[in-house]
Amino acid sequence: MGQPGLETAGADFPHAGSVSGNLICFIPFFMIHNRAVGSQYFAKLDAYLLYVLLFAIVYGQQQAIFSALLATAGYCFRQMYNQSGLEVLMDYSTYIWMAQLFILGMVVGYMRDQIHHIKKDDQEEISYLHGQLGDMTEINDSNVRMKQIFELQLVNQKDSLGKIYEITSSLDQYGAYEVLFYAAQTISKLMNTEDVAVYTVANQSYARLFSFTSPTARKLGNSIRYPEMEAMYTDLKERRVFINKTMDERYPLMAQAIYAEDEMQIILMLWGLPWDRMNLAESNRLTVISYLIQNAVVRANRYLEALREHRYLGNSSILEKEAFTQLVSAFFEAKRNGLTECSLVKITCGEEKYLEAAEVLGKKLRQTDYVGMLDGGLYVLLSDTEEKNALGVITRFAEAGYESTIANGEVAA
Repeated sequence: MGQPGLETAGADFPHAGSVSGNLICFIPFFMIHNRAVGSQYFAKLDAYLLYVLLFAIVYGQQQAIFSALLATAGYCFRQMYNQSGLEVLMDYSTYIWMAQLFILGMVVGYMRDQIHHIKKDDQEEISYLHGQLGDMTEINDSNVRMKQIFELQLVNQKDSLGKIYEITSSLDQYGAYEVLFYAAQTISKLMNTEDVAVYTVANQSYARLFSFTSPTARKLGNSIRYPEMEAMYTDLKERRVFINKTMDERYPLMAQAIYAEDEMQIILMLWGLPWDRMNLAESNRLTVISYLIQNAVVRANRYLEALREHRYLGNSSILEKEAFTQLVSAFFEAKRNGLTECSLVKITCGEEKYLEAAEVLGKKLRQTDYVGMLDGGLYVLLSDTEEKNALGVITRFAEAGYESTIANGEVAA
């Protein structure tokens, strides 16, 4: 028979919220009443009235009624010390006393219950309003962020097509060797992120890192099997912008592919974007930027491929001096700007063995590495290769019978 207010009652009277607790509390009041009846000073004190009033105030109407029943039983029991049970039942004053006891207990208990329910309803309403206030705060914060984004767009005008075209057109000032490097820098500037990588598609299985703007942007490595990146590849194959909504660390936050003649040529990857910018608006902006730089990038890519096929010494795989010099200069300038890593290795062999060395060493190189002539003789340009990794290549060359050394210092000089 747990009653309203039980949790409050438990603080002062741990057992009074139940029938047994009420009975235990009744005993001292019964004893007080018996002592007060024969007392000169406390004869007018009605201990049962106080008992019922106390339980009505603290525990509510139901416990007040039960207390009144116990008080009535105790009162009648005490009256039968001097009278018979029939005389007690026939005494009208007994019923008047019982009426006032029950009326007081029920009225005070009812008022206590109503106050308790009102407080409970108020607490629930306050809780609900706190939740609504939290939602309103989040909505307001979102509106403030959107307002700041729009204000930034108005002030900087970086999102306007005219501004985007102006920046992407600056790629035309670079040579064919340099466009792919500075395309990453251009996208970084327009998309307002420091982490951009440009991968060139080598074949239907692999894409190789060509340029990057930060160490984070090269976290996937120098070579990736892009068809195995199913979530991203599905969108790129359908010529859609990939958005990493699940924040999967195996993928960039956004990616876009550049096509030429229905063949995927380049994959642009972005990191460092806040969650609120991974939306349709940013996706559309990346699409516009990609289309605007597509001509310059594809033209440069085709030119580089043409160098590999047509500007060789005779029928060899060795790039002639002029073409190779431009290529090396472009790579090392991009390296100084933090857009790529590369190493130049000088092959020690006689001029009469250049063709033989190029044929043997070419089997130990990647598609993105180049063999060519400089003033010092035969060289190999290793793309996306730091000096410490170039030492491994030198070891493989030595196993093939050709001594070689890192010649980066000569280029810097």
